[in-house]
Amino acid sequence: METFSVQLLPEYTPSKPAPDYSSKLLPGEKCIQRSPCLIQRGDNASFTYRQRGMTLKLMDCREEDRHPSYGLGSTIRGEVALDNRRRVVAVAAKLEGRIYLSGQPSKGVTIISKERTLWESSTLNGQTCPSIMPLSMSFPTSYRERGQDRPFRLPPSFELPRPQRVAIVYTLQIIVTKSRNVPMIGKKLSRRAYMSIHIRYRPRVRPSRPVPDSFSEVKQSPEDWMEDVWITKPTVGTGNEAFSARCHLFFPSVRVFTASEKIPFHLRLETSPVFLHSLAKLFLPHENPSEIKEVLNVFILRQTTVNIQGTSFSHDQVLGRGQMTLQSSPTSKVLISESEEPVTWSWNGNLQCEVPVLNTGFNTGQISTSVSCCLFKQSEIELIK
Repeated sequence: METFSVQLLPEYTPSKPAPDYSSKLLPGEKCIQRSPCLIQRGDNASFTYRQRGMTLKLMDCREEDRHPSYGLGSTIRGEVALDNRRRVVAVAAKLEGRIYLSGQPSKGVTIISKERTLWESSTLNGQTCPSIMPLSMSFPTSYRERGQDRPFRLPPSFELPRPQRVAIVYTLQIIVTKSRNVPMIGKKLSRRAYMSIHIRYRPRVRPSRPVPDSFSEVKQSPEDWMEDVWITKPTVGTGNEAFSARCHLFFPSVRVFTASEKIPFHLRLETSPVFLHSLAKLFLPHENPSEIKEVLNVFILRQTTVNIQGTSFSHDQVLGRGQMTLQSSPTSKVLISESEEPVTWSWNGNLQCEVPVLNTGFNTGQISTSVSCCLFKQSEIELIK
């Protein structure tokens, strides 16, 4: 057997202690990529309801406006107890979701109806109902509408008060069936008692990857950005290219964001001052075009479209306004004049929701909501989308 001399082995020395790590950048350090960790409220709230001799306790849920709230495909967990268990032959729980539209029947359109038996007697004179019955039933993630081939993702709880009231409501019912004697008939019939509570359904969507910090990272990770281009052309017959404009919007390609984070964007406008001058005269006739400082504003807009018996109406809500910084260039100041010389302006900015956002976008056969980034000229809405 071959042996090695001790002199051939290297000398080992203790390793240096590991450096201290911190999320704060030190001088000379640069953040390459970040994934923000959101502080979530724990799903440990509990609610107790009492009605008609029935007690329902819900556990392991979130609290929202004093209502139990559940996420995507969550399970409703709890317990049911009865004050009087005599003649009880069955106990069931029923989860329902309905869409209520103005001018439609008061019962609304049912999108889900899911019932589960918690306890049932084998015979009318069988065993006594237990004192506590466990409850466990899950939200489906999708549903089907009559006449539709494809399934729809189960929409969240939703309410739109105007221009016409629209609501998506979820309820949990406890149904207790009791037997009763009818002497004149000589048979035992049954009657039902109900307890109904409102619950909230709030599915959440997570970004597939972190959002880039700023547009300066486009050269390092071009796949993290997408570009949309809007082009306006002069009226047919004028032939004046000075009345045309090209707008480039660079936006993170992930397209899914948390409601609290800042969304970076880059905006480039290629046009002539005379084009902006003509727009100012059209939309802001009472203002001096040369005194207008904000040529474009960027907004986050949520649009809800409702279809009731073939008639559609929309409701727009501005969720937040972008903070924009004009980039230094030979034309570092935006001037609205009657010059026809083409000019390019560039802005870097951030978008952030300024109002509470409870719902993701969703679609049903009657309601659709979408969130988009829109460019507005001053206060005039829908100039460019």
